[in-house]
Amino acid sequence: MVLSKRSLKKGSKVLVVDDFMKAGGTVNGMKNLLEEFNAEMKGIGVLVESENAEERLVDDYVSLLKLSDVNEKNKQISLKEGNYFQSNLTFLP
Repeated sequence: MVLSKRSLKKGSKVLVVDDFMKAGGTVNGMKNLLEEFNAEMKGIGVLVESENAEERLVDDYVSLLKLSDVNEKNKQISLKEGNYFQSNLTFLP
């Protein structure tokens, strides 16, 4: 991952949004990159997470959907609600 030094001000607060997370390697890489900029990761949002990840590299994230099965033969995928729907999160206006 590459990010120009002019792209992010020192001390910035950042929300990272990932489209798909299996173990969290991309989010972990973003966290390391933000540390180089002295920026603070305020949260992690994920559109779809894999239910079958052997080990998660990140713990504190919000997901909208959970991919539980892919049947290539029948061309079907099975999705469940992500952890957002089981949490007691409160968003301030």
